[in-house]
Amino acid sequence: MIQQVIDQSGIIHLFKAKQTEPIKLIIGEILKAEIMDILPTGNIQIKIDNRILNAQPQRQLPLNKGDTVYLKVEKLLPDGTIPLRVLSTSETLQLEKAIANITQEISDKIFRFIEAIFTDKGQQVIQSKQFSALQHDEPSYLNLIKAILSLPVEDVPNTEKVTLLKKIMATFSNSSSTLESIKELINLVENKSNQSLFKGQSALLNAILVSSDEPVEKLKKAVLNSGVLLETKLKQALSDPVKIESIKEDLKVILNNITTEAKSHGLQDVVDKAQQILRQIDGYQVLSKTFQSFFTFLPIFWKEVEGGNIAFKSFKRQGKDYHTVFITLQIKEESLSFIITMINRSFFVSFSGAPETMQVIKSYENDLKQRFQQQGMILGGVNYVEKVEELLKQWNIKDGLISVTV
Repeated sequence: MIQQVIDQSGIIHLFKAKQTEPIKLIIGEILKAEIMDILPTGNIQIKIDNRILNAQPQRQLPLNKGDTVYLKVEKLLPDGTIPLRVLSTSETLQLEKAIANITQEISDKIFRFIEAIFTDKGQQVIQSKQFSALQHDEPSYLNLIKAILSLPVEDVPNTEKVTLLKKIMATFSNSSSTLESIKELINLVENKSNQSLFKGQSALLNAILVSSDEPVEKLKKAVLNSGVLLETKLKQALSDPVKIESIKEDLKVILNNITTEAKSHGLQDVVDKAQQILRQIDGYQVLSKTFQSFFTFLPIFWKEVEGGNIAFKSFKRQGKDYHTVFITLQIKEESLSFIITMINRSFFVSFSGAPETMQVIKSYENDLKQRFQQQGMILGGVNYVEKVEELLKQWNIKDGLISVTV
C-alpha cells in the first residue's frame, strides 16, 4: 500500500508499505528511471533512486525490461493520480546534451578549484602578487569557493560524480598533504628566534597530530578538531557556553591566532604557511557541502604514512541506517583506499590498492575478524576490489547526508 502526502512546498511524499523514508516527487522535475519489469497485467515496475514503484501506462509504450527512460512529473489529476510522462526521443537527446554540458562545466570548475587549493602550483598562484591584486577587500580564492557552492551538483549523474571524486582523490595523492604542511608550520614556529610567541599555539598544533600507538579517542578528537567543523561547533556553543572551551583547540582557531601573531611581528613565512592550511580547510568544507558528506585530512603521524584523507556520511535506505567512512592513505609511493560501512549493527569492509598490498592485507584478514569479535562487533564481510572506482560506487555519493555530531 502506498500513502501519499503533499507538504506545503508542493513536494509529494510517497510512503510505500512500512518504509519510513518516502519517495519524493516534485511537480515539473525530470526523473531518470530504469524499467525493472513489465508485468502480465500491463503495469510496469520502475526504479527511481533505488526505490521501486508500479506504474500503469495509459497507452502502449515501446519499453523493454532494462531500458532507461526520463520521466517528467506532471500536475496531479483530480483523483490524486500522479502522471509521469515519458520524454520523447528528441526531448531525451536535448536533456542528455544539457546534462553533458552541465557535467563538463561542473567537473572542470571543481577540478580547477581542487588544483588551486591543494597543489603546490595552485598555492604559488594564490600567493602571487598578481592574484592578490585581483581583489583588495576579499581574498580571491573565496570567489572560487562561492563559484563552486553555486554549482548545481545535484544535476550531475552519479557515475560522473564517481569519476570526479576519483580525480579529486588522485589530486590529493599527488600533492603535498595538509598533514605535511602542519608539520612544516610547527618546525617554522619552533625554530624562530622569538619562538616564545607561539609556544602555546605550537603545543596545540602538536596535540592535533596522532601517532599510531595512541588511543582511538584521541584520533576521534583530532578529526573533530581538524577545522572543518568549526562553524558547527560555534553554533552549538551559542546554546551551550560550556563548549566554548573546546573551540580553543580547533585547528582553524589555532591557525588564525598564529596568523594574527605572525603578522604583528612581520613573520611572513609563518603567515603564508598558516594561510595555506586555512585555505585547504576551506577546501575540505566546500567538498563536504558539495558532496553532502564530511571531508577532512587524517591527522595521523605514522612513519610509513605520508598523508591521508577521510570522508564520512550517513543515510537511511529502506528503513536501515547506513554509516560509511571512506579513507585514502598515501603510503610512500602507493595509495591504499578502503571503505567501512555499518548497516544497522553489522560492519562491511572493502579494500583497494596495489596487488602486493592486497596480499598483505589478506594475510591478516583473520586477525581483523578476531579484533572485531573481541570488541563485540559483527564483521559481515571483507571485500577486495581492483579499481578504486568500485569503492566510490559503493560509497554511493548520491544518497549522502551531512550527519556529524560534535
